[in-house]
Amino acid sequence: MQTDLTQLKSIFIKMNEDGFDTKSSLKWSFYFIDTRKDKLELLFRELKDYNYVIEKFDFNKDDEWVLQVSKIDSLTPEKLHKRNIAFNELADFYDAKLYDGWDVEKL
Repeated sequence: MQTDLTQLKSIFIKMNEDGFDTKSSLKWSFYFIDTRKDKLELLFRELKDYNYVIEKFDFNKDDEWVLQVSKIDSLTPEKLHKRNIAFNELADFYDAKLYDGWDVEKL
């Protein structure tokens, strides 16, 4: 996933306009994709140590596994930007096809 700090700052402004309190804890989800389930299982073992939980682990219509992990956290645009960079590197380290981005929900 390409990551752009300027774009994240704009997204956070929009989130605040939409009623998200971005200074408080929110439920952040992150997505990883690969054709091999075992690669994503190994990747998750590392995330588990940082209190991430599996939300979904499904096979999609493109014959790929999609791992959705989540964590309750308080992030700034800068922290999310660093996390996106780290998750791109994590996907590369485990030779996963893709870190496919993030989503956020109110608690």
